[in-house]
Amino acid sequence: MWNQPYPDDDRKLIARCQAGDSPAFEELVAKYQQTVLNLVYHYIGPHGEIEDAAQKIFVKIYFSLPKFDNKRPFFPWLYRIAINQCYDELRRARRHKTRTFTELDLEDAERIEKLILQAEAPQHSDENRQEMHALLHRMLDQLPDQQRTAIVLRDIEMVPYSQVAAILKCTEQAARLKVFRARARLKKLVEKALQAKAPPPNAPR
Repeated sequence: MWNQPYPDDDRKLIARCQAGDSPAFEELVAKYQQTVLNLVYHYIGPHGEIEDAAQKIFVKIYFSLPKFDNKRPFFPWLYRIAINQCYDELRRARRHKTRTFTELDLEDAERIEKLILQAEAPQHSDENRQEMHALLHRMLDQLPDQQRTAIVLRDIEMVPYSQVAAILKCTEQAARLKVFRARARLKKLVEKALQAKAPPPNAPR
């Protein structure tokens, strides 16, 4: 996907969609459905309405396609629509229920754990590992939207910086800076939380 983000067949599919070819849109959905589902999962967690959110994203894409400039790259445009919908889903969830957090996938959590600790990940018991997963997701949820996006794109989905820049509508240098700042903020949040959980220096062990 990331080696060829703007394949020619996207433009052909979109041209067919804009001409009113319904099967062409079905092909477009089939091509990008898993990518969108993955993004939604990383934003709203496994207990969110992932499929419902993905459906809303494709509905927005369908109604926006007639105005889409087919000379532009399609994938970053799709991603921005998906990310904006994820923002809406998160805001809606926060308004209507008590603030709760879901765990990251094990592999995702390990990636971020190594990132924020800037060292070899220590060995954890299953209980400690689960606690770390929940903590990491809580910290991600506290990041501003663009910083959360930068972390999800670069460090969870492993999107190249050039594509992060296209999705965030900035230069590649600016994208690198956004990722750097997001990592730094995430690290501070985690360190603060770990310090709060640590026993006082003179507490008996």
